[in-house]
Amino acid sequence: MKSQEAAGAMTGARVELKVAVERRGGEEPCVVSWAFFDGDGRGLPFGGVRCECGGEWLALRAVFGPFEVNSRFVASLLTHRPARVLIERLAGVSLDLARIAHALGFAVAVRLPAMEDCFPALAGDPLRRRWVGGALHCASDLLAPLPAADEAGWRAVFPGLPAAASVPPACPASGAAAVFGYEAYALGRRDHALLFTMQEEFAAHFSGCEAVVDAGCGTGVFLEILARRGIAAVGVERNQVSARYARSLGHTVFEADALDWLETHPASCDGLYCSHFIEHLPAAGAERLLAAVAGALRPGGVALFVFPDPESIRSQLFGFWRDPEHVRFYHPELVAMLAEIHGLALEYDSSRDHSRQPGRRVAPFAFEPPLPVAADASPRPWARLLRRLGIAPSSDLAAARARADALEETVRQLWTVNQTWAWDDNAVLRLRKHE
Repeated sequence: MKSQEAAGAMTGARVELKVAVERRGGEEPCVVSWAFFDGDGRGLPFGGVRCECGGEWLALRAVFGPFEVNSRFVASLLTHRPARVLIERLAGVSLDLARIAHALGFAVAVRLPAMEDCFPALAGDPLRRRWVGGALHCASDLLAPLPAADEAGWRAVFPGLPAAASVPPACPASGAAAVFGYEAYALGRRDHALLFTMQEEFAAHFSGCEAVVDAGCGTGVFLEILARRGIAAVGVERNQVSARYARSLGHTVFEADALDWLETHPASCDGLYCSHFIEHLPAAGAERLLAAVAGALRPGGVALFVFPDPESIRSQLFGFWRDPEHVRFYHPELVAMLAEIHGLALEYDSSRDHSRQPGRRVAPFAFEPPLPVAADASPRPWARLLRRLGIAPSSDLAAARARADALEETVRQLWTVNQTWAWDDNAVLRLRKHE
């Protein structure tokens, strides 16, 4: 029987994943858990997960969910392929789970909370209202064992919600698509909260812009950063799953190849963000990208390129090859040269910003260690006498000082070489289209 249930789970045949969020009491942490059930509501003996989070995750928050929870959730979805995901309690920690399941193509049902529990916070926070509305609109079914006034209140705040029922409809007989590729990496192996923090500083480059395009926007993290600063922006993304997730945050995303889109929208923007895109292209594609960016920008417009720095040891050894679609490294000088050819002037290069990375330089490093300074092999008689009396002659002191100086120079050289490990993983170039 268990083997049959497991086989059913792998095909998504009438298997439902139920997500619960609770606080056990007192000041104990919030707990998010999920388990699998068959079409008749009986628990299945596999795949159950429990994760502890801070108590603040019970509140509805406009914050990307905890990476550990999200990554384990994606793993459960892709392993057991449920026909539906039921979010039993809408909370800060489960908002992202609803969006992720929807983006990956799973049917999602959400149980509405009582209005009194969350409406005051939503009414005074447009950002939180946008995030909650995005998650609710991911649902194919809403469960609302609430007073009619509560359901009416939800619909007044979020028009267009699906019909609500007191009990879940029958679990569908089939689940999501059987094949996943890049999207499993994008949603299950990337920490969106960390990416948000890492990219926040880049928004300043678009201060004053009125129409920004994020080319290859992925799951929309930078679109979220710009939106929170009141900068109008749209995204372009060819991956359907990533685009669906970005839209669930409330952003406008065109599902298209970014190169094709830019080439067919000349002079359409005064700001263009191109983060971790160029390394996905061969050399001919990189030149095509620079030409397309120049064509899409209005005169005086700014483009910001962020990409793995080939001079970064950490990027070379650890970061670059985690992405299954990376093709090759591009040196900032090569990108700047291609940009100038197509009418884009270099205004800023992070790899040459000594205020950001003071003392960054390629240090010489010898294959052989420096030779130690030897003591005088044939000291004079008076020096030998001083040694017998336990007194160091001046020649010994000079040799010891020379050895100490050589050791200090070696340590300084090693430290200079070691600093290359601290270089930024990313190169950042700001380019300006000629007037």
